[in-house]
Amino acid sequence: MRGPAPHESPCPEAAATGRRGRAPDVGRSAGRGRPGAAAQEEDKDTLLIATNQEVDTFNPFKRRFVITYETSMMTYETLVRIGADYEPEPGLATEWEESEDGLTWTFTIRDGATWSDGEPLTAEDVAYTYGLLIENQAIHDWNIDFAGNLVSAEATDETTFVLTLAEPSPWDVLTREVYIVPEHVWSTYADPSADDANELPLVGSGPFQVTEYQTDEFIRLEANESYWEGAPGFDEVVYDYYTETDAAVAALEAGEVDIVGNGMGGLNPAQTEALQSQDHVTVNDVEGRRYVSLTLNYNSVTQDGTEFGDGHPALKDPVVRQALHMALDKQALVDTVLDGSGTPAVSIIPAIFEQYHWDGGDQLVGFDIEGANALLDEAGYALGDDGVRTMPGTGERLSFRFYQHADNTAYATIAQFATEWWAQIGIEVVPEAIEQSALNDLAYLGEFDIAFSGWGVGPNPTEQLGMHTCAVLPTLTDGSERSSENNYCNPEFDALHEQQKVESDPDARAELVKEQQAIMYADTPVIYLYYQNVMEAYNHDRITGMTTQPSDGGMVTGQQGFTWSYYTAQPAGTTEDSGVPVWVWIAVGAAVVAVVAGGAWFAMRRKSTADERE
Repeated sequence: MRGPAPHESPCPEAAATGRRGRAPDVGRSAGRGRPGAAAQEEDKDTLLIATNQEVDTFNPFKRRFVITYETSMMTYETLVRIGADYEPEPGLATEWEESEDGLTWTFTIRDGATWSDGEPLTAEDVAYTYGLLIENQAIHDWNIDFAGNLVSAEATDETTFVLTLAEPSPWDVLTREVYIVPEHVWSTYADPSADDANELPLVGSGPFQVTEYQTDEFIRLEANESYWEGAPGFDEVVYDYYTETDAAVAALEAGEVDIVGNGMGGLNPAQTEALQSQDHVTVNDVEGRRYVSLTLNYNSVTQDGTEFGDGHPALKDPVVRQALHMALDKQALVDTVLDGSGTPAVSIIPAIFEQYHWDGGDQLVGFDIEGANALLDEAGYALGDDGVRTMPGTGERLSFRFYQHADNTAYATIAQFATEWWAQIGIEVVPEAIEQSALNDLAYLGEFDIAFSGWGVGPNPTEQLGMHTCAVLPTLTDGSERSSENNYCNPEFDALHEQQKVESDPDARAELVKEQQAIMYADTPVIYLYYQNVMEAYNHDRITGMTTQPSDGGMVTGQQGFTWSYYTAQPAGTTEDSGVPVWVWIAVGAAVVAVVAGGAWFAMRRKSTADERE
């Protein structure tokens, strides 16, 4: 998911304060009124989360932005959930069984689960959802790395769902987040793949439901009182819009917002230091699952070989891409930009997922200005009188457009450093700050040279790796197809990708995944800068009981697979006689189940049930 989207302020007052708008009728319990807010509903407990990210779509089949992902996780359920410690656990499916050949999976759907509108949730809904992945061409293409392996989806009765695959792919079946949608609602849409297909209020089976959205002002999600695992502790979750993180931090200090973190792109070291002095604020600085990278426009091409865009031709040369990589001091960026709250990045999979993380080994490129100059000299890129190199043969100057997200001060600082380092190797870059939606449009049109990107990675690396395969190259040149991160295509990488998807041995699979990362590192279609810690803060006078991910010292915002933190959160003071919120005990129980199941879940996958997990 690309980094948080910046916005223009809708009014002069918002521009002055960094505040976008006020969510009307935002509820607070009695005595907890929000200063300066519009009319309150004192009988509601509202969890207020700061965000600056525009909603690109509420269609869960096309999610890309962080805000879309989080609202999808809260509104819909998957068959199998990702637990607080990243292990698969029962969701809408209470048990599942894999056939001996790995091609047929049979799921038992939770009896008694309902949609938020009161209609029963059955295996027919599950079959309909997976059927869209198979039969709806646009949805199929958007999710091709997973959907391309699906043969059939059938409900044999109200509680039994049978999924048939073309090739065994156990990891994807149990960890791919396919959000189940209600057939009785979605079958009425003329085009289920459209961005506007999903009308508010959304109907789902998750703990909260999106009910209201005002662009650049707020997103409201109301608690699903009939949620199968029990109603959440808060009556509603409201994402409140701020143009600047500093303004969101000030709102947290003033008690006007409850959580500031991933929804604003994370805090910077100065902001976390300021918040640590606030008695009512807890600051969290922990290892994250997100990388920040630079995408290089070297291969804007469709599946049939049609070139598009206007990328600089020098970027097609791996020597130029490698020289750019060598001339970046990643440790200096971590020390300066993050104040040490992160680690230099090597590949697409962050170190938090140790099993699959590739550390670079002998291929690791260090900061080496002299070495980068030598590479370019040897390749014939002559240095001009103006200090900028030219391409051999054409004489075209190595001057690249360098696009960054307009609202990200960290990216602006990185651009300054990179500009100076690259100037030392005879490469000129022209940084330009662009609003994120516009930047994404340009990226998918191939109309850029270098651009910032950043994604959150899950415990199953297939989805992220799949965004760099030949299979997801666009078929059109209009930028509308966005399954590929940067049009990377390497048949050797693809062959390993297909192998790792079907490899049942965890250690053998991990080696294949590491080989994939090594190939990408050598090709350098992307330069991974750093793995950023999650830097977040929340008002502990307002909230208690939030389950982190991982459960031991993990993150509150930016969770994967299920929003454990927002579901288990309780308004402070609503505790049982023991002094501990009831949801804390539920969360602890879930974490214990996940830990117990963790080491053996794959070996048990042929017959995994909720009872066996306890």
